[in-house]
Amino acid sequence: MATSTTAKLQNMRDKLSVKPHREILQSYLHQNKDLLLREAVLVTLYRKWSARPLYGLVEIGIATYDRLRVNCGAPCPPGPHAEDLLRQIWSIHLRIRSHAHLPVADASSDAFHFGTSVFVSHEEAQDLLHQVFHQLIDETRPDQGYRPIICLTFGNNDGLAKVRHADFNFMPMNINTTIAVLDAQNIAIQARITSKVDAPIEYILPIFMIKPLHVGNAGNAATYITIIAFLSILRDQIYGAETNPRAKPGQKGISASKPADSVMQWLMERPTPAPPFGVTTYCCRCSSLVHMAEECPNTDLVCSKCMDSMANWRQENATTHRDGMCVFR
Repeated sequence: MATSTTAKLQNMRDKLSVKPHREILQSYLHQNKDLLLREAVLVTLYRKWSARPLYGLVEIGIATYDRLRVNCGAPCPPGPHAEDLLRQIWSIHLRIRSHAHLPVADASSDAFHFGTSVFVSHEEAQDLLHQVFHQLIDETRPDQGYRPIICLTFGNNDGLAKVRHADFNFMPMNINTTIAVLDAQNIAIQARITSKVDAPIEYILPIFMIKPLHVGNAGNAATYITIIAFLSILRDQIYGAETNPRAKPGQKGISASKPADSVMQWLMERPTPAPPFGVTTYCCRCSSLVHMAEECPNTDLVCSKCMDSMANWRQENATTHRDGMCVFR
């Protein structure tokens, strides 16, 4: 077991800062020399904001992968379509209660396929993220320090968070446990999965013969981002064969035994109990914890501030919340 100190984490961060994102993730998944890197936890973070100003944070998707939970941390065969590794990904979908009524670019907030969505306050979300990014190496020996965190993002999502931080300021690179912030979009390019610089999730996943569902949901997005990174890094292992020397993704190599969508189906159907925080039922119209907005009996509730607004979109959104829930003061 390694010992973690602030100096050791900073030293590791400095070493990784000059390496390509693909190489960093490969080292995390495969190498056995650096004991502290083996202790690291991969955390994928994806945030979603409202479609209109003030661009309030609406959802947070989190997916985690702990290498030590797979074969006690020793490198092992990934299985068809990396299923033996993907099964160790755990996903969380947070919906910010005070912003649940804000209009978004798509209607996928209710369509989380890899677990149970929970409604949380800003404080609960901040507390959870603090816990995720501060995990002790040994719960019985706090002096051993915290586990390193490798944060995985996608495209400009982390960049947007640096601008839209008025109501929720959380920057992974500012946390001393974070040793690297990687971009899965960049990893796919470095692994020669695509040459398209700004390729979205919906473009990359079908290359692996995977049909993405409701990518606009932040929880789904976080899971898919992790899958993209893993399949990109492991392409030679899971697709390579004499008949497929370039390791073209598909039902080839050790992945010939089953289609990729069957692995995705298992991930979506496995039992995933609700997280022990937040609430699974919440009405953004009347703040009830016993029914959802579409079941709300208070059909006469309307936000007078939004109804009187000059902005058409606010007038259209006025029936989704009461005055006390309005983010416009």
